[in-house]
Amino acid sequence: MNRHAVYHISRGAYAYAIGEYTLCVRLRTAKNDCTTVKVHYLNVYNHSNNRKKVSMEKILQDEYYDIYEAQLKLEERHFKYFFELKNDKESVYYTSDGFISNGVKNENSFFFPVINDDEIYTFPKWAEGVTIYQIFVDRFNKTYEKPFINAKWNDIPKRHLFYGGDFNGIKEKLDYIHSLGVDVIYLSPIFSSVTNHKYDIEDFYSIDEMFGGEDQLQDLIKEIHNKKMRIVLDCVFNHMSCYNKIFQDVIEKGKKSLYKDWFYIKEYPISIDRCNYDTFAGCVPSMPRLKTSNPQVIDYLVGASVYWTKKLGIDGWRLDVADEVSVSLWRKFREEILKVNCEALIIGEIWNDASKWMNGDQLHTVTNYKYRKWMMEFIENKIDSSVFWQKISANNALYKTLSYNYLVNLLGSHDTKRLASVVGKNKAILALLTTLVFQGIGLIYYGDEIGLTGKDDPDNRRTMPWDKISAENIKPFELLAKLKNKYPCIKYGKLIPIVVNENILAFERSYKNKNVEVYVNFTNKDILIESRKSIFYYSFGEMIDEKTMSINRIRALSFAICIKK
Repeated sequence: MNRHAVYHISRGAYAYAIGEYTLCVRLRTAKNDCTTVKVHYLNVYNHSNNRKKVSMEKILQDEYYDIYEAQLKLEERHFKYFFELKNDKESVYYTSDGFISNGVKNENSFFFPVINDDEIYTFPKWAEGVTIYQIFVDRFNKTYEKPFINAKWNDIPKRHLFYGGDFNGIKEKLDYIHSLGVDVIYLSPIFSSVTNHKYDIEDFYSIDEMFGGEDQLQDLIKEIHNKKMRIVLDCVFNHMSCYNKIFQDVIEKGKKSLYKDWFYIKEYPISIDRCNYDTFAGCVPSMPRLKTSNPQVIDYLVGASVYWTKKLGIDGWRLDVADEVSVSLWRKFREEILKVNCEALIIGEIWNDASKWMNGDQLHTVTNYKYRKWMMEFIENKIDSSVFWQKISANNALYKTLSYNYLVNLLGSHDTKRLASVVGKNKAILALLTTLVFQGIGLIYYGDEIGLTGKDDPDNRRTMPWDKISAENIKPFELLAKLKNKYPCIKYGKLIPIVVNENILAFERSYKNKNVEVYVNFTNKDILIESRKSIFYYSFGEMIDEKTMSINRIRALSFAICIKK
């Protein structure tokens, strides 16, 4: 047995409460090294040897390791435990004191002292497996001309162009959005700013009139809720606009300003031209970085979010540059927002390992850009299906199992090249369909559903080409939405990888003894598989829905959802 690979700590993703009396524990071992793994456990205050024992399930496997998991239940809430590992060569116990061959004592155990109510890992139940539609407001749809517009609707974007998209334009297209199976609409920042993207906020207490102002926004939210969808707003706490009156006060008054400790000032007097202060990304003078560990800054920013959560009745927040904001702010943010709306969803923009922020006291979930990375590499034939699953497993190992149905899987955003410009329209559409049935929250960046193109920012923020959208374009998404409602395992089920061919991406979704299988072929060749009963088959030029059609090949550039026999 490879003892160097065995790992456990009694915190984080390796030990956490999922109920009043239920503890979830994990153990890592070398890949394919153990035949069985069990966990022995007892109440901390029970000093007998009358231990309970449960077998652990292998839930993840990457290139080097296996991850086992089990749930321990005790009415007393106090846990001590150790692990029993077996393979063909030996049997050994793994304890807090290392490896023991026999005669494990209670004091050798790992301890999880008690489950307190506020430590139980929870999510807003409504958000499990939902579909999010991200809208860059200025580019989605406009309903009237505005004096600041300086571009025609279909012009290629440049940094300082305004197209006039507005809240009424979004409201006008809600039926279209809903038909795609969307549960949540997420808007780019809508607070007052002179830019088209508004990630540099001038007034946290004002809705931008460029988009229609507060009244139009309230009307939009009302209609979104009437259609049984929810709304998430984008908040930017890492920095603000250099034209914000708070930063302008520091420019004017220097060291005498009440707000001088709100920023990272290098020298006085402050000069925007010299940029003698810290900024977003260290190189954007128009976006001075806030000192988010300052209690005054925390109170101000959290207070603004609480104000709008109450006034607008919003359902969640997407947090920009979340990994650069202080954990003190996010803890306060979560506490105060959930007081106003206990079902609010909190999403952090984090591009890498986000486990630091997902321990139940800050974020609910994050933008899972690692999913995008590995999906693109698979589509581009840089990795095969086995490696894809290894990479997905390695990423999942960072997080608690309960979070898997909430990770926000995305293929595009206002910060990335459009997928259709990287891999082509047909493969981009297949990848998006796959994302919407993958375990987690699937995100559609407006226009990706029709293969909208665009490269680096700002080209990835093109206007929505409404004149090019037809019923045929969006039919696959409409049918898929119906299937998600009919087969809850697509929305709530766990994911089990299936390796049938190195060029086929295949997996099972399983929930309450109901199962479907998904097969996707991104190549230009047909690939044979074992015969399956298809309920949804999509390839370019052909679509079958809800027919018990037996298939034994996945055609080139096609997608199938099959009933498991």
